[in-house]
Amino acid sequence: MDNINLEFSDFIAIKKRVVIKIGTQILLNKKDKASLASFKKITGFAYSLIKQGKEVILVSSGAIAIGRNILGIDTPSGFLTIPQKQALAACGQTILMNYYASAFKKYALKTAQILLTKEDTASRKRFNNARNTIDELLRNKIIPVINENDTISTDEIKFSDNDYLSALAANLSCADLLIILSNIGGVHDKNPAIYKNTKKVNVIRDIETYVDGFKENTKSRYGTGGMKSKLEAAKIAAKTGIDIIITNGKNTGTLKSIAEGKLNGTLILSSKSSINKKKHWLLFGMEKKGTIVCDEGAEKAIVYGNRSLLASGIIDIIGNFKKKEGVYISNKKKQVISIGISDFNSEDIKKIKGLSSSEIKSTYNNDTIKSALVVHKNNMVTIAL
Repeated sequence: MDNINLEFSDFIAIKKRVVIKIGTQILLNKKDKASLASFKKITGFAYSLIKQGKEVILVSSGAIAIGRNILGIDTPSGFLTIPQKQALAACGQTILMNYYASAFKKYALKTAQILLTKEDTASRKRFNNARNTIDELLRNKIIPVINENDTISTDEIKFSDNDYLSALAANLSCADLLIILSNIGGVHDKNPAIYKNTKKVNVIRDIETYVDGFKENTKSRYGTGGMKSKLEAAKIAAKTGIDIIITNGKNTGTLKSIAEGKLNGTLILSSKSSINKKKHWLLFGMEKKGTIVCDEGAEKAIVYGNRSLLASGIIDIIGNFKKKEGVYISNKKKQVISIGISDFNSEDIKKIKGLSSSEIKSTYNNDTIKSALVVHKNNMVTIAL
């Protein structure tokens, strides 16, 4: 990008559906209290994109931090118990939404709250239901505000942080741009909180390689993610063809310049090896309940031949899972080569593993087992080793 601002203006102009991820620190003042001015800043930025004909979805943190003001709890997030977080979120979520509703009222725009748990994205049906809800809200010119449902989330059903949630929400909503608002001006070659002589990275073209080499990670007092978390989220979003911008959400001038088509922050380009949205869900959204271990022949057929997994190529089963649940598929070295949806439960696969179609037919002719196809290629995504 020799003339990056000129190219960026063209880049931003063609984006139609934008997810804006707002971290907790963006919404708080220097005293760690919710700032109405910050909400006005964010909603003003969102409105500037909407005026350009774009649809905007917010993924907002902040409920737990705002809830602290009500309950008077000052314990850092890492030391809060699950019940404490749930209570804080229950108190803070209503106020969070009231702030957004009040700030958007200036532009005659209405908001809607969408609370998600990991189970909502792990189930394909619930995933699609959430997508349909977002589509209907946007069709009616209503701004969806997505947050994790912290009032009921436990460790087992919790997203790692809202950066991860924003990447899944971008895929779920079929967005073509994810803007992650941080309290610094983008990705730097070194941690600017520690080093003085840092340089901002304007463009990242290969996010997967970049994340692998990124070491430093700091977390805010009331947040759950640092820059490494944001880059991991970018990696997930980029995998399905979504471009990402990481920029300073505290600076009005920065947001204004982006809306005007000037790059201010770090632009992360989507992956060249992007995959369709269903396979993206298989990789990052679907819960995996067990592992099917296959032999070398099946491994080659899956990895190089884009073939389905048949019972004859299965040598072992790890874990217990039901029919239509997600599974890892690994080779004999226990390396995961694919992820898919099993057409059998684990107990039935144990009965037919290693058997050919004719052997299955002759052995289980009057049983419920009628096929040798365990994971169909259309319900499978291959992972590069």
